[in-house]
Amino acid sequence: MRLRISNAYLVTLNERDEIIENGALVIEGKRLTYVGPADRAPAGPFDRVIDGRGFIVLPGLINAHCHSPANLYRGLLDSRPLEIWRTYYRATLRAMAAEDFYASALLGAMEMLKTGTTTVLDHFFGNQAVPFMGAGDAIRAMRDLGLRHVVSLTLSDRPYEDTVPLKEASAALQPEIDRMSQSETRATDSWLEACADFIAKFHDPERLTTCCPGPSAVQRCTDRLLQGAAQLSERHGLPLHIHLAETRSQKLMGQRLFGCSLLRHLSSVGVLGTNLSLAHSVWIEEEDIDLFASSGATAVHNPASNLRLGSGLAPVPHMLAAGVHVALGTDGAASNDGQNMFDAIRLVSLIHNPSQTDFRLWVTPHQALRMATREGARAFGLEGGVLAPGSLADVVLLRRDTAAFTPLNNLVQQLALCENGSSVDTVIVNGEVVVEGGRLIRMREEEVLRLAAQSMSRLKPGLQQEFEAAASMEPALAEMYFQVVGGRKQ
Repeated sequence: MRLRISNAYLVTLNERDEIIENGALVIEGKRLTYVGPADRAPAGPFDRVIDGRGFIVLPGLINAHCHSPANLYRGLLDSRPLEIWRTYYRATLRAMAAEDFYASALLGAMEMLKTGTTTVLDHFFGNQAVPFMGAGDAIRAMRDLGLRHVVSLTLSDRPYEDTVPLKEASAALQPEIDRMSQSETRATDSWLEACADFIAKFHDPERLTTCCPGPSAVQRCTDRLLQGAAQLSERHGLPLHIHLAETRSQKLMGQRLFGCSLLRHLSSVGVLGTNLSLAHSVWIEEEDIDLFASSGATAVHNPASNLRLGSGLAPVPHMLAAGVHVALGTDGAASNDGQNMFDAIRLVSLIHNPSQTDFRLWVTPHQALRMATREGARAFGLEGGVLAPGSLADVVLLRRDTAAFTPLNNLVQQLALCENGSSVDTVIVNGEVVVEGGRLIRMREEEVLRLAAQSMSRLKPGLQQEFEAAASMEPALAEMYFQVVGGRKQ
């Protein structure tokens, strides 16, 4: 398909950060072939011409970290420190079936596309009783709606009790601890074989799918699993994704397990490199920021979930000043509680200011937009995140006749600080229009909502029993939390 968008306001986010007030772009097949002034655009014929007057055009947003099974559980779980919250969240996954993972991924994909996200990294963990934990069903959902996706299969081989700084568990808690380990972990070779099979079966960029290993977190994996996952990524030229230092407890486990920071341990075992993206990266030692920068790895900032769970603030201003690559994510909808990247862009533009007395280091709206586009593309090896000839044809058109852009004073600042996704009108992924007039093209939105409601109706009766089992862990985890943060349990 050959498509032209003419007479639009182009926010290119290219190396020169060009904004072209009366611009045009041409899509041929799956790539952009022209981006520039409208009066210099190539002549037709075109299969379709979109009149861009009244529209702002920017690269599709890239959500660099989420968990699609969580979409069914938005608003369900109370705010708690991660180690407590996680016991309840993982309990919600145990009864999920293939159709639930499909419905949950559909729901999140719909929200993302309708608010301008064209690519997502899904760090996938579901139910080990389902083939590939349900990741194949999530892939089918995202393909069905036309959302580009990187699905990183979550791997973990350390027993649960070896991954958190709990005191010796009482005999009453041991059955639940064992159940958590059994549901989350697997033998190292079994994980690596399953991940290789997953990549062989589903990796297909032509169908919008990139598959890669996703070790759960440094403290949850043996060195052999970390290195095996890295070798698998390198062998196939794929990205690698992992959680890093999300909480103080995780930072403490780095010292206990490895005698050094979690980041330095990754470096020592040869895993830290340019293809590695590290979700959260909150509790980073000051002296490790230069190591982060020199490695070429990408930190993925998830401001909403870090606030919701009280995990802390990643040192993003200092990372950016040191040259660390920083991308942006929503995290899962059970800790956010949505998948709207404009929310994340606004948050990262604001939340670091009070803690950073040097205002020259505050995150700018332009940096926030770059984190939500170019940096995500770089992290996952995608030729996108920018409006430039040769880039992937992932494009978003926003209406200018909305409150967010009236009056139009500073386009970049208004995109980052005023827009909430409601101005999104048209979304193009891989050269195909998948949202038009603010509505999905490939599937009726009512059907997406029906499937999500149907899944939750089936799952809800069993959740209370799962939550009661998870609650048995909360007192011990709360005691651990107060010891780690230095607070006092009331």
